[in-house]
Amino acid sequence: MRKIAANYICLPGFPLVKNGYVILEQGRVKDVVDTGGRIREIQGLEFYGGLIVAAYVAAYQERLEEGDLLLPWLDEIYRRGGEEYQGVGIWEGADLLKLTWTNKTKFRLL
Repeated sequence: MRKIAANYICLPGFPLVKNGYVILEQGRVKDVVDTGGRIREIQGLEFYGGLIVAAYVAAYQERLEEGDLLLPWLDEIYRRGGEEYQGVGIWEGADLLKLTWTNKTKFRLL
């Protein structure tokens, strides 16, 4: 079991969470924990700066342009892709204040 925290988490079937963490079992999301915006030290908790997303969004991200709003885009991709998926990744370098894509945004599989 892995517990992965980030600035934001946006996954199919869960509301947007700020400063929460994802519980993964065998690569599948078991739960998203909303900490109320406060991440405490938890044994084995990994923290990444950025936005956790379903791994399959990496196949579509070349369509994003500088300044695109991430949440409406993710909602559309998740509607098409469904709630069954394997793995998560993190977008690092996005504008987390505005939740927009930047030319510096990179995807990394977790």
